[in-house]
Amino acid sequence: MVLKRRKFIQKVGLAIPIIANPFSNIFAQGGKEFIAAEVSVAPSVQFGFDKLNDRIWIGKDFWSVPMEDWEIKNKRLEFKGAMQNARLHLLTYVLKKDQVDFRIKSSLGLLKNNADKGSVGFTVGIKDTTDPKSVKAACYFGEGVSAGISLNGKIFMADNETLLPENFDYNKFDMELEASPKNGAYECTLTVVDNNGLKGELTYNHSGEMEGLVALEQNIQEKVGSTFWSRSLSLEGSKVKHVADNSFGPILWAMYTLSHGTLKLSAQLPPMGDKDSKHVELQFFKNGKWVKEGKMEIDTISFTTIFTVSEWNSDQDIKYRLAYSVDKEKQYYDGVIREEPDDRPLRFGGLTCQEWAGYPYRPLVENLEKSNPDMLYFSGDQLYEGNGGYPIKRQPEDSAILNYFGKWYMFGWAFGNIMRDRPTICTPDDHDVYQGNLWGEGGEGISFEEWEKVRDAHGGLVQTPKMVNVVYRTQCGHLPDAYDPLPLPSGITNWYTQMVYGKVSFAIVSDRLFKSGPEMLRSGEGRIDHLTAPAKPEELDSNDLTFFGNRQMEFLDGWIQDWKGTHMKVLLSQTLFSNVGTHHGPKKQFLFGDLDSGGWPKSKRDEVIRTIRKASAFHINGDQHLPFMVQYSVDEVRDGGWTFCTPAISTGYPRWGQPDSVNVPFTDRPAHGLPNTGCYRDGFGNINYIYAVGNPTDDFDLEKNRYLRAQKKASGFGIVTFDTGARTIKMEAIRFLADLDVESDENTYPGWPLTIGQDDNDGRRAFGYLPRLHFKESDQVVKIINEETNEMVKSLRVKGNEYIPPVYSLAKHTLVIGEGKNEKVIKSVEISTDPKQVMEV
Repeated sequence: MVLKRRKFIQKVGLAIPIIANPFSNIFAQGGKEFIAAEVSVAPSVQFGFDKLNDRIWIGKDFWSVPMEDWEIKNKRLEFKGAMQNARLHLLTYVLKKDQVDFRIKSSLGLLKNNADKGSVGFTVGIKDTTDPKSVKAACYFGEGVSAGISLNGKIFMADNETLLPENFDYNKFDMELEASPKNGAYECTLTVVDNNGLKGELTYNHSGEMEGLVALEQNIQEKVGSTFWSRSLSLEGSKVKHVADNSFGPILWAMYTLSHGTLKLSAQLPPMGDKDSKHVELQFFKNGKWVKEGKMEIDTISFTTIFTVSEWNSDQDIKYRLAYSVDKEKQYYDGVIREEPDDRPLRFGGLTCQEWAGYPYRPLVENLEKSNPDMLYFSGDQLYEGNGGYPIKRQPEDSAILNYFGKWYMFGWAFGNIMRDRPTICTPDDHDVYQGNLWGEGGEGISFEEWEKVRDAHGGLVQTPKMVNVVYRTQCGHLPDAYDPLPLPSGITNWYTQMVYGKVSFAIVSDRLFKSGPEMLRSGEGRIDHLTAPAKPEELDSNDLTFFGNRQMEFLDGWIQDWKGTHMKVLLSQTLFSNVGTHHGPKKQFLFGDLDSGGWPKSKRDEVIRTIRKASAFHINGDQHLPFMVQYSVDEVRDGGWTFCTPAISTGYPRWGQPDSVNVPFTDRPAHGLPNTGCYRDGFGNINYIYAVGNPTDDFDLEKNRYLRAQKKASGFGIVTFDTGARTIKMEAIRFLADLDVESDENTYPGWPLTIGQDDNDGRRAFGYLPRLHFKESDQVVKIINEETNEMVKSLRVKGNEYIPPVYSLAKHTLVIGEGKNEKVIKSVEISTDPKQVMEV
């Protein structure tokens, strides 16, 4: 069935708010809705904060925003932040839709007086308008009815207020909100009683619904107000229901990789206290029972544990669980180490860029689950500085790390259920280390003072090595061991490595960390990284510039020759190696070039493409907020490999790829005839064959529904299918609001899907061919070495029993055939002029 565009948009627009049950199990381990019959009624629940160890994380039943501004300290809950509408949400006990009674109560007191301003109280019936049944969405976008008191001497509820008794003691008081149905509405009474018995009361009739979360809230009426503590929170009544699986923590989520028989798994915990347990246990379900594999200590800077299991048998699914004891209770987090694909194609999910306007990305996550990829790749920007609705903290160092955690945990909350049972590769990009652009210059730092002058137009890392290493450990700690175990001179750790899975070898690299900054070439103030006028390509290149750095290039040179357990090769990086975006920002400004792209420095960029095409390696990346399929060019048009830049999960900063609108010359438009496709030269002199691009609409800013706006801003994800038998690569770009239950062209962006062959990733025209090789054993590794330059010009595991080796000069060549002890070397092989000439190997 094919839906027309208008009907498709109408269909998804109506479908967005429809979820089975109010505030059901959005966080459940299986990712499915928690049906009403499984929800237990809980007429009364009480939490005593005085019984908890001192720590930032309040407990599995709660989620605080901002996370780092709430803590258990001095046997009570204390708030130390300045954000307006800061909330501690109760996750596991919620208000159902039924018109029945409830009561919420807390023991509170003034912690720090700030100029006699500030407010504290409850917000009830919290839910989001775009996704009203999502608990995650409620925590970050939800609105409800607020009730409380302020230091200006008033008690308030919604828009109603009255005076508190004179001399009311804010240092210690009890607050209670009671709501009962009356004449089709709710009669709500807020009562506060101080330590001396002075009482304030306000009654308000609420005619709307009261369904959703409840929360303690600070700074309800203003920011930077006085702060308060709480010793207890209770909730009771017929309207209360218990959804235990809404809990989050203490093990928030896990990620793992599997390569060459070695399993690495990381467990992410929230900030725990000094008196909390310091260990996590890993167990596997074998022979009908849970068996302890090992126990690891928690790294108390990143709050992660990393397990390594060697000699892993990957030919079957194995259940695992992580065990952690907290608050006198052992908690478990379950998952599955999947059977590794062996005799079938490998389905790969490519994701990038998570700006929080589309959080928690529910339609996309559900479509990802339906696509059921064998593995996932998050290529960068797992967070943005504004995610969560509160600003970043750059310093002091430990505060910056806690601030990062609150935003990083949003990522795990959204995707944890799908990461728990398949390998996940995760690599940080610029926003992950709190920079809009990153030219890492080998890990060199830039001071806060200097960075304030230049912002995102200068090389170097602004955050400290300690914080950057926390980002790297939380995101990359589960990756196979790094190629270079030694840290950079600044102390920043390396994480570039390779992973072999499903007969595909992935080189996992950073195209940011070692790159030179624009100040090496351009002077001036402001956005020197934006080319607002044409520049000569030679003005944008220099031998002194770096792109991948020497050690990463050394790694790539070795990787393209290593075919152990591998039939196909893929380079994974953060961004694509060209400048195909043309218009930027909310004003849709045209740029001739963007130095944030991977299109420069051209000479070093060309070196990377020349290297990977020797192994016919495909390239997957993200970052650009636009889906692209591009074939690279180096010395001749289309002589490089192909790249797939996947859509952003949720696009923030908008970009367009519309060269036709500014009259950029092109050739070789594909047969599909789509606009803005064909061969174009970018501002750095690269010729890019753009096969497809998925552009946003120009009216996205008028859309109020967050999910529809994400759709209009070209959000989505990529699916790549590697058929290691046929040696083909199929690319799909799935829209944010695709309906994968219906076969429709509207589910993908124009120009997708596309299937290419492995050999298409080396577009060089052969100068000649060596004699045809005929192998006794199929699928042999063949390496071709130019004897004049000693350069390896081709490295490939061929398909089948025959191969015609291409060469690119008149020189004699050496053939290296096979692997290990079975390797055979044939020297001084010349170009053959006889197409029937055969060499038996």
